[in-house]
Amino acid sequence: MSSRSSPLPPPQSHQSPPSPRRRPVGVRQALFAIFLPLAAVLALPSLGIGALIWWRASTTWDYRERWSGTWLMAIVGLLVYGFLTWFNHPLPFLFHTLSVDLSHLSAEPRSLVTGLRWLGLLWLLHLCFAPTCALILEGLHPLTRRVRLLPRASARKPGTARADGSPGLATLSRSSGDVQRQHTSAQARHFCASSVFSPALRAVAGHLPGAQASPLEPLGVYLGGELDEWVYGGQFCIPAQALQLHGTVLGEPGFGKTVTLLRLATIAARYGMQVIYLDLKGSQQTAAQFVAAMRYAGLGRIKVFPHEAYDGWRGDANAIYNRLMALADPGIHPYYARVDSALVSLAVRAPCGPPRSSRDFLLRLNEGWLKSAYAGKMHWYAQRTIRKVKPHIDATSLAYDGFFEAASGGLDGTFAFEDGDAVYIGLDGNALREQAASIGRYVLEDCAHYATARKPVGLRTLTIIDEFGVLKTSNATNLYERVREAGMAMWASAQSYHGLGAERTSVLSASSIKILHRCGDPQEVVKFAGSRDQPAFSQLIEEEGDDAFIPLGSRDVSETRIAIRMQRVYAVPIEDVQQLSRGAIALITGGLGAWCQVYPLALPPELLQEATASVEARPAAQPSNASIPPSPPPRSGKTQGRSGPASQGQSKKSSAASPSEGTQCVGTSRAPAPTPIPPSESPRAGETAKAIEQRLAAEEDDSPVDF
Repeated sequence: MSSRSSPLPPPQSHQSPPSPRRRPVGVRQALFAIFLPLAAVLALPSLGIGALIWWRASTTWDYRERWSGTWLMAIVGLLVYGFLTWFNHPLPFLFHTLSVDLSHLSAEPRSLVTGLRWLGLLWLLHLCFAPTCALILEGLHPLTRRVRLLPRASARKPGTARADGSPGLATLSRSSGDVQRQHTSAQARHFCASSVFSPALRAVAGHLPGAQASPLEPLGVYLGGELDEWVYGGQFCIPAQALQLHGTVLGEPGFGKTVTLLRLATIAARYGMQVIYLDLKGSQQTAAQFVAAMRYAGLGRIKVFPHEAYDGWRGDANAIYNRLMALADPGIHPYYARVDSALVSLAVRAPCGPPRSSRDFLLRLNEGWLKSAYAGKMHWYAQRTIRKVKPHIDATSLAYDGFFEAASGGLDGTFAFEDGDAVYIGLDGNALREQAASIGRYVLEDCAHYATARKPVGLRTLTIIDEFGVLKTSNATNLYERVREAGMAMWASAQSYHGLGAERTSVLSASSIKILHRCGDPQEVVKFAGSRDQPAFSQLIEEEGDDAFIPLGSRDVSETRIAIRMQRVYAVPIEDVQQLSRGAIALITGGLGAWCQVYPLALPPELLQEATASVEARPAAQPSNASIPPSPPPRSGKTQGRSGPASQGQSKKSSAASPSEGTQCVGTSRAPAPTPIPPSESPRAGETAKAIEQRLAAEEDDSPVDF
């Protein structure tokens, strides 16, 4: 892909450089205003043809050839015009007849027709000025966007220095139509020596004299492309406004995708953004690099999961319900999904409030607890739902038992996203297997609730999801839309386009920036950079006559012709992406593309060792709250909240223990307590079971209740 060069900002100095002399714009405007009416009177057809040549030559990619041909035609036209006026002298006759006809216009109306005929002959003579009019129009009002080519730098061997003694940054050489990007060993040393968090980026040594330091954090070395406005001193920088938009990073394993993600995280930290890194691989090396990079950036509150248990029970009942339903298998049958939804809704939206731990929630998935919590005629709708889902309570409870048992109390911690400036969530797919995706969806749903309800106003957050397809989420589009206006940017990463999961098209369309490392299927991504017109050269070999009649001494009589045609090609060629080296990326945004060599992380060894030791340290033992709820206590009978005078005193004494009265729920994470029987459910003296059923049916209230 061809690259465009943009001039660098002027060097900072105490004295402003002298401004170059410029041709006054007012003079050209005055000449342009004089030329148009004069040419319209004396050579109107020539002015129209010249304007067409002027517009056509200034808007084509081969404008140099067009203007060269225009100059040639203008010279030929002037020679023809000079030859005609030299030998025939038509101008004095034409001007005389025109003046005579105009003077007799009032007396003889027919002179107008005669004058127009002589004016037409004058315009016909001045057709020779059509190319000259195009040149005059371009000179007085330029439309052509001229490109000034930079001088070609002399090739240097790897490791050699420039003429000014500075190391070379990059050498772009074209071989067989493909751009080969080569980096010298001096550049590699520059990468390793450069700090990943330089507070004030110094000028790139020797790249261009007087290069201005970048006000932004660099992603890497700019190798070419169309995003010149993101280049400072030869370094490619993503502005803070662009980093606050959604993005996607794709690349094969081993070609620097994780380094790019960590680089983006550090750039966001330097911009004052909160960083959330959700790693579905759960690599301790990545966790250590993340912690070291965030500490080197000056962040104090750094949280790492599973080194610290996460508090996944913050928010209201609706938020906890959404997280628990995110644990469901996306491929579950809709009937069982509705059954699970009804049971989770009963457990979470209980009158006593939502659960605040996994133990509290598991204790609620019990028929006895649900009946006790929703005792009373005002909860008739919930009681009817309990009777309908009663056969499925044990199956649903078993599924959540297995999940929270595998989590081992990891979601019953003390910190959440609002408690850290940088949060790393590492999920070991090898150890957790099936639960890794479920925990990831649970945490991601809590991340969305944090962005919309708990995040401080004005705080920008960058959320990176490594191996996004592992989540198997089915509401990625909804997630991206929910967090966009809340100030959170989602960056999804995968090894290929298909690795983004079932909603890969929606994820890619919602991403403003696409970063490509080497990958085998970049076609669906490079389409976002658009296509361009590029000349294609074809060599045609023609042979004249029959071989039998060719003389023996002149066998080579073939003629070679070269044909040029325009064809539409991708602005970011697929082959170039498939052949990218380690650390090289193609970045696409806004229909433009750019090539960049990402800087590797350069962290202090002692800081990296300290972070590695803290991550590899065995986390503090978390109490496993995933216990099987106790069996419901035996019930001697049923009764409703309405009781006789003899039992009113007993109801007042035990009303504080009834969950239907809005008190503390049974089965908290601190001390599990046996499920009490509501006092209004106790049988009356001498009442049989059949009498109890008849009384309950008579007292049942069929009025609708908002639940």
